[in-house]
Amino acid sequence: MGQDPISRKALTRAAVAGVILAGIGIVLFIGIWILLDDIDALPRLFVALCIPPGVIAIILGVFFLIVRPKPPQSSQ
Repeated sequence: MGQDPISRKALTRAAVAGVILAGIGIVLFIGIWILLDDIDALPRLFVALCIPPGVIAIILGVFFLIVRPKPPQSSQ
């Protein structure tokens, strides 16, 4: 059959990154839920569900801005 079209190394790195980001999201949810113990359940749930994805998006955005490939420079 030929070469495997999916790189095992890249797949493993993506899986590890996904597990780490999921762990960050879970820890943030639990931490926010505990910190907001003194407010009503619905706003507490809304905030605890909305902040972790935003933090993950910021982390990924910063990562992609730092790691993005640089365009080739033309010699003029």
